[in-house]
Amino acid sequence: ILDIYENKFPVDKYIEWAALKEKMINRKSFLSWLSIGWLAFAAATGGFFTAMIRFLFPNVLFEPPQSFKIGFPDDFEPGKVDLRFKKQYNIWVVRDDEKIIALSTVCTHLGCTPNWLETDKKFKCPCHGSGFRSSGINFEGPAPRPLERYRIYLANDGQIIIDKNKNFKYEKGEWNRTESYLKV
Repeated sequence: ILDIYENKFPVDKYIEWAALKEKMINRKSFLSWLSIGWLAFAAATGGFFTAMIRFLFPNVLFEPPQSFKIGFPDDFEPGKVDLRFKKQYNIWVVRDDEKIIALSTVCTHLGCTPNWLETDKKFKCPCHGSGFRSSGINFEGPAPRPLERYRIYLANDGQIIIDKNKNFKYEKGEWNRTESYLKV
């Protein structure tokens, strides 16, 4: 190529430009660049499809069962709040002389978890000071309503079953329903 330009434009000295220089590529370098290109394409495509397949199978967090057995009615002392199920199932089981109830451990103010204070006989929320009686009724602090109850009933084998799929709210008059407590 340079010979053509030298004949038309005679100069003593010239600079070689890379764009004007003819470069021959051999088969080996062509195949190596082709291989690199295909590998890059395969990696990008594989990454894309991996992300798509991963999207179809999202992370599933373990959730405890919503319906579970907690024992027999005689396992619960009258006048006591049973804390055994607080961590695993987020419930408190409360028994008085007439009935057993299952209360939610979620404060109705902002969703914190109150603590049972045995000496004061009340649930006290550490976040904003809401207080609840052992029955779940709110009596102090900013909580707008009582704790929720869960469905409670006896199985055929005589054990108590709690069903968290069904909850009962005091302000809707649902605590009067027979499913919200278990007569003993």
